[in-house]
Amino acid sequence: MPSFSGEVKNELARLPLQRECCERAELAGLLRMGASLTLGAGRALGIAFATEHAAVARRTLVLLKQAGAVRTEVMVRRSRRLGKTNTYAVRVIPGEAVGALLAGLGLSPGEFAADGQKALLRRKCCRASYLRGAFLAGGSVSRPEASCHLEYVTTNVQFAELLQTLLRRFGFPAGMTGRKEDYVVYLKEGDAI
Repeated sequence: MPSFSGEVKNELARLPLQRECCERAELAGLLRMGASLTLGAGRALGIAFATEHAAVARRTLVLLKQAGAVRTEVMVRRSRRLGKTNTYAVRVIPGEAVGALLAGLGLSPGEFAADGQKALLRRKCCRASYLRGAFLAGGSVSRPEASCHLEYVTTNVQFAELLQTLLRRFGFPAGMTGRKEDYVVYLKEGDAI
């Protein structure tokens, strides 16, 4: 049985895509939260993204294909342990188009800062899409019956501050704290969640 977070992610991943600008913003949030860069021949960049949610993997593939001429592949790692979920690995094969894709999303290596994504986050609809993408890649939410709690966990303080700022721009009382080597941006009020 899927977790409540999994149910929410599956529902969000099935929302219709409306505008190209929002698609790019959602992809930027998703990749910033959950992807890592890979290197191929000639130091060409690639992207690796993994999720336990088939709907999130499908959404990632659709967004990648609509964002640029990159080559992708998907692998499913089946869990050998009973009750454990599969892992869906989405890979963007290293190539010249990957650098252009990352630059267009404000995610060029070594250049990430809140300023690098200002153009992408000008519109309110795009800010919401960016937050949705980040949630799909690495957010969690508890059931409303329990004490409500939504959080984004990242190892990058600049990214955590950006998420907190975006949530606050929507009027949500987002807080931020440290947990071991991570930064956690959270909402605790049930109405806000």
